[in-house]
Amino acid sequence: MAVLIYLLALGFVIGLSGALLPGPLLVYTISESLKRGRMAGPLIILGHVIVEVFLIGLIALGVATFVSSPFFVAAVSVIGGFVFVLMGVQLFRTEFKYEKKEDFAHHIVLGGMFFSAFNPGFPIWWATAGSRMLLEGYAAAGLLGVAVIVVGHWFADVGYFTLVSFAVHRGREKILTEKYVQWVRKGLALVLAAVGLYFLRTGLPV
Repeated sequence: MAVLIYLLALGFVIGLSGALLPGPLLVYTISESLKRGRMAGPLIILGHVIVEVFLIGLIALGVATFVSSPFFVAAVSVIGGFVFVLMGVQLFRTEFKYEKKEDFAHHIVLGGMFFSAFNPGFPIWWATAGSRMLLEGYAAAGLLGVAVIVVGHWFADVGYFTLVSFAVHRGREKILTEKYVQWVRKGLALVLAAVGLYFLRTGLPV
């Protein structure tokens, strides 16, 4: 039991260290939380987890080397960068309108999947540090250890992004007027476009 608690805590700490790093998924979470409300974060992370399950499956099949290869990383960088720039431009041009409908759920889950899959650092992390984390779990307690350390990792992701979404939603309700929310979203749009340009720069040959 002590080993499983250790693995759960290890997965949580490793997951939190990754979740705290700013990136496209955080920008998307803040933007959608302003528009959709506090449930945006958990739904976005559901999409993130779906992609992680797929990547873990690929690693188990022995393709970690491919997903960390220069060709794969460059392809993800170019495709993701191009779409991030387009989405940043679209977000900048779109007028803010607060929505609290339930039929947006699948769109946000898909968004979480997209912003995870096309972040070039994401597959690299799982092919390197993530693989090492899985091996640690397997060495300690076999497949059960792998499952426990992954669950700890997911606890960190869900907890952090839910907290971000809730905090943004509360700020939206208590502090920010619609005018200021619009300016915040425009700022996030510029950040997203800048991230896209950076990914394009790193993915395209000089």
